[in-house]
Amino acid sequence: MRSFLLAVQLLTRIPVRIRGEVHKREMVLSVTMFPLVGLLVGGAMGLVHYLASLVLPGTLPALLAVLAALLLTGGLHLDGLMDTADGVFGSHTREKALAIMKDSRAGAMGVMACVVVLGIKTAAISSLIGYKIYPVLLLTPVAARTAMVPAMRYPYARQGEGTGSPYAGQVGKEHIMFSVLLALAVSALIMRTEGVVLVMGAWLVSAVTTWWLAKRLGGMTGDTYGFINEVAEISFLLLALMV
Repeated sequence: MRSFLLAVQLLTRIPVRIRGEVHKREMVLSVTMFPLVGLLVGGAMGLVHYLASLVLPGTLPALLAVLAALLLTGGLHLDGLMDTADGVFGSHTREKALAIMKDSRAGAMGVMACVVVLGIKTAAISSLIGYKIYPVLLLTPVAARTAMVPAMRYPYARQGEGTGSPYAGQVGKEHIMFSVLLALAVSALIMRTEGVVLVMGAWLVSAVTTWWLAKRLGGMTGDTYGFINEVAEISFLLLALMV
């Protein structure tokens, strides 16, 4: 339960009270609970979409579902997407990219990435038909939060401390295996074989993205985890429309 609460505290804006001192080992262990936090976010998206669809037409329920996830997470991953996009697409060197990513101001590349990702999410969710909408809404954040865990095996790209430094290079095979198996079990329970296939497809795309970012930056940062999360989410949604 403590690991789950730590994961909720990290990945959402839900006020969680953790008693006692939190040790680094506990923080690392909390990544095994990322799939369950994803399920919590997906449940909120599904609930908002369902209630909105009772009174609102067109793409508005989908837009509100996306907004619900943003409010619940404080835009944590979207901020990482924007900073990473500014850095990796707005520079030619690793050092320059990391310097740009550290700057809190949003650049052109980051804004464009944000608009594209939010547009894809809204359009994809509004394109889902019938019974498939709610299982997909539940599993999209599950796949995405789990996709960040393998990326945490890479070293931290910067010198010193940062949001991602307690996790980068500290997550082991056992943490990855537990989170992956938990996510697969949840996926099989909700969407059976189709859910497992969709999750693994999104992970494949995120694995390639992780490899590319690590090669480009020499490791991971807290921002790149957000980038990977967003890539996994849109990958899952697009794959759900194809199968």
